[in-house]
Amino acid sequence: MTEFLGNQFLGRCGTIASILAILWATVKLALRPQSWTPPVRGVLARQLLFTGVDGIAVACRFGAAVGVLIIVQAALWIDALGVTTDIIAPMLWRAIVRELAPLLACMVVIGRSGIAISTELATMLVNGEIEVLDAQGIDPMTALVMPRIISMVVSVFGLAIIIASSMVVTGYVIGWSMGAIHVSWTTFLDGIIREFNSLDLLFFVPKTVIAAAFAGAICCIDGLNVRGSITDVSRVSSRSGIRALTAVFFVSAVLSVLIYGRILVFKIL
Repeated sequence: MTEFLGNQFLGRCGTIASILAILWATVKLALRPQSWTPPVRGVLARQLLFTGVDGIAVACRFGAAVGVLIIVQAALWIDALGVTTDIIAPMLWRAIVRELAPLLACMVVIGRSGIAISTELATMLVNGEIEVLDAQGIDPMTALVMPRIISMVVSVFGLAIIIASSMVVTGYVIGWSMGAIHVSWTTFLDGIIREFNSLDLLFFVPKTVIAAAFAGAICCIDGLNVRGSITDVSRVSSRSGIRALTAVFFVSAVLSVLIYGRILVFKIL
């Protein structure tokens, strides 16, 4: 039992070390102007189109659906607790910006693009295309991995903003139609703007950038570590999606503990 736990711990440490190494190499390569050759810029543009632009419609639908669910719950809280919208609205806004929007954006990108990235890289590896690139003197890390990780980070950040906006707009429309919100849109928006502070950015930026970077690195690592025939590609792809989602939730939880300084209700000294 002890040996099993030790092997599992060492395996997890090795996985984290691999992810951090990939991310460090991505940052170093991205800061080198020589890395941004026309083919690499073309790959980045295509990845941004597929990952970010094509995901806007899905992000809006996700945000609208969750916005409806949230405002329905808020209406129940208002009735049960006897509080006003002025008390509930700031709590909802912080929950959207600090938690829900980054998580939903990561889920959209992983579901649409993360699994596709691991599938594409695994297929290229099995078919020998990556060996051909290496033989031609083209660094696979620069040409394949770096633009995909950067595209996931940029896409998650942008889609999180869209999801948060969609949730707020849909929540107001449904809440106003249900009678849970009695103020005008201008007043409602002014209240949200007044509640926005630097701490919201302290949550929003790392929970989108860091979580997306980990998810992108995991999808690329799994795609490039496939062994065997083409039949193993689907297995690796599905596993990479689960691993990426697990990493997103883990990173989000760790960041919440670090920023809040609390584990549940217990303050960290």
